Amino acid sequence: MGFKFGIIGAGVMSGRMADTVRQMKDVDLYAVAAREEERAKEFADQYGAETFYGSYEALMEDEQVELIYIAVPNHLHYQVARDCIRHGKPVLLEKPFTLNENQAENLIRLSELNQVFLCEAMWVRFMPMMMRIRKELERERIGEVISVTADMGYDLREVERLLRLDMGGGALLDIGVYPLSFVLQIIGNEIDNISTSVVHMNSGVDAQELINLTYSNGAMAGFYVTMLANTKKRAVIYGTEGRIEVEDINCYSEYRIYDDKDQLIEETLKEPQISGLEYEVESCIHAIRNHKLECPEMTHYDTLFQMRVLDSVRKIWNMQFPQEKEASSSYQPSPSPMGSSTQSKM
Repeated sequence: MGFKFGIIGAGVMSGRMADTVRQMKDVDLYAVAAREEERAKEFADQYGAETFYGSYEALMEDEQVELIYIAVPNHLHYQVARDCIRHGKPVLLEKPFTLNENQAENLIRLSELNQVFLCEAMWVRFMPMMMRIRKELERERIGEVISVTADMGYDLREVERLLRLDMGGGALLDIGVYPLSFVLQIIGNEIDNISTSVVHMNSGVDAQELINLTYSNGAMAGFYVTMLANTKKRAVIYGTEGRIEVEDINCYSEYRIYDDKDQLIEETLKEPQISGLEYEVESCIHAIRNHKLECPEMTHYDTLFQMRVLDSVRKIWNMQFPQEKEASSSYQPSPSPMGSSTQSKM
């Protein structure tokens, strides 16, 4: 019998995960839960799940479930993950982990208190190609890293949840986490300064932004995020002796190494895979079987620091979610401009 995998949510991401898990060895797509039983049944029939539930709690109470993947709208991540942990169920929580660092810290404390595994599903951190890129940097193939540029954009103007502040919408939390995570893996966490410009939708969510990070060692990173158009999703790592160009930082497809004379010296394509999601599932299962509370590829510290940067960016914008305003009634937001350019110290 394989490791029994459960899914909460029956949307697009849940479908991608279900289609991946059912093709993995030693993993069983065991159960799915949705708020409507008929929707859960349709999903189970489509992907071959063994059972289904018309409520999230029913899946949490199933003693056979060994890991629950949560892919619900952003504003529900905290509540659903908290309930899973309280039921003693290991959790793989889709990004963004929570709406803010405070929620993330509360979840992690709860997981540690109850000794229950918890991991953010930042799938690109688990991919073999990222491991290879980091090894290239350790070998100083391009010398000392001095800067990183990246972009991430999809046309998501018709996705209702992303247009709503009360659902944790906007480009930053949904897709901005990818270039941010990439930069943090390449240059690290010693950020000295953040500057950013943003354009808001009429609903108040961020539509697109430029984010620049300056590091204490003098390195810099800049990335563009938009939910108004599709972009190349490319990153370039610049070093004192060359550069590395990385294609599709949302699901690495290849990277190329150039020397300081602009000569291509190596090209590496990704190896065959199911979808790329399998790597995070394998890591979670390995950690759970070894009685660990986190994965080394995406530690609790990594999640907290990433949320801290996201919070810092939103603070510059004076952009809060309704849930945060309720928790801090003294907050007085300034009028949201069409664009702004400000700076903040970490």
